[in-house]
Amino acid sequence: MAPIATTNDPKLAQAGEDALNGRSDASYYSNHKNGISEGSRSVPVAAAKPNSGLKPCPLRAPLVVTTVGLPCRGKSLASHKVARHLSWRGESAKVFNVESNATADTLHEISAFFKEGNNVAIIDGMHLTRSSRQLLINFCAEQLFHHLLIEFSCNDQCLRENIDDTVKFYHQLDQNIDWERRIKENNERLTPRFEPCSPLEGPMITVNNSEDPMFHSVTARGVRGSIQTNILGVLASPVIRQQTFYFSRHGESEFNVLGRIGGDADLSPRGMKYAERLARQLGGPGSAPDCPKPKLIWTSELRRTIRTVQNIPGPRAAIKDLNEINAGICEGLTYEEIQERFPQEFAWRDQDKFKYRYPHGESYLDLLQRVDSVVQALLANTDVLVVSHQAVLRCIMAYFKGTKPDDVPYINVPLHTLLIVRSYGYDFKVETVPLKVECVDTYRIQPKNCSTSRTTADALTTVPAHFDTPLSQQMPTTIS
Repeated sequence: MAPIATTNDPKLAQAGEDALNGRSDASYYSNHKNGISEGSRSVPVAAAKPNSGLKPCPLRAPLVVTTVGLPCRGKSLASHKVARHLSWRGESAKVFNVESNATADTLHEISAFFKEGNNVAIIDGMHLTRSSRQLLINFCAEQLFHHLLIEFSCNDQCLRENIDDTVKFYHQLDQNIDWERRIKENNERLTPRFEPCSPLEGPMITVNNSEDPMFHSVTARGVRGSIQTNILGVLASPVIRQQTFYFSRHGESEFNVLGRIGGDADLSPRGMKYAERLARQLGGPGSAPDCPKPKLIWTSELRRTIRTVQNIPGPRAAIKDLNEINAGICEGLTYEEIQERFPQEFAWRDQDKFKYRYPHGESYLDLLQRVDSVVQALLANTDVLVVSHQAVLRCIMAYFKGTKPDDVPYINVPLHTLLIVRSYGYDFKVETVPLKVECVDTYRIQPKNCSTSRTTADALTTVPAHFDTPLSQQMPTTIS
């Protein structure tokens, strides 16, 4: 569980606002001066002074997201989940952790972050008072940034579970402190200060957190644009605190042996041996009593993935979105044949493998969009086994590894290897478990020469070795 964003000192909790009020270099650092108070409410600048001459916010202007809520309501976990998803989809998002409220230094860091070309800043704090939130509203209005509030709450059971997770996290750091008592006292002290968000404060998403989808609820007001809509979609799914996923490519196929891409080939003899080994690892015949057993098994619609899990017990589904990248006119060809028939296409793909689209086929960018629904479904579950293909698993693993989009096509996902992903707070750890069944290596790095005028030798310099005939036609001694 992520650390809670709070402080035990009331003076420190107020220090953020005091630091802002002490600044003389920008009008939006003045508390309440740019807003109009209506009873206990503070109205944003744009609503309070419609004729103030402020320019409208550009459509593609950066977005500042402010989290609101008492400790242990799931703010940090959700903030990092949103940032991870947006970064995975090609946005430049970052979480800014603050003690309680954003300070002048926080705003300067965000401004510098945006000047570098990034576009989403998520402030992970509490911002319990309207005045602390008004500072950020004024800042965004002056700087022409979009602003979105996300208010978090949860029921008593979820709060107890969140506190337990937070106590465990802090206990690993310092065992000499009664963390449970400190967190509970912190909640009791801060609860009277909390002022719920008002509709007049601007675009807002309210989240009532629960791992149970029947109790998890999300409402939205004023949300607009693709990024804010994506954030709403991410928050709509319950955040599961402890998760484990299992990923594997299919066993070696006859096309892998021959160096051919795509198609719907069956498993090679070594691929069938891997299927047996994988089953022993995950609750199938010959497995140990205490071995992990997936609650769900997802495969593509292609034979080689379905055959790989045939001996693993559990409910299963063949999902079209897990099918391998569509190689279009290159389906079933070897890299040597692609270079011979379509040398320009082969060079263009090496120049920009992420965005290159096979003629009548797909790109990694297309694939990333295709597997979005799979990733979102995964995050709403745990103990899921996914058996798919190299390109598909590269896109999925990029989410858990935090890989930049341009690097996705070069993630190494070897055959005959089980990948175990476990959540750790708002991060994920990936364990690689080779199951020691011999197979070909299908990993190809980007060649140094990607010019369309390169020689065939230069084009094929990084093509993995493969056989000329299927293993079933070779001598039995070649089969491990």
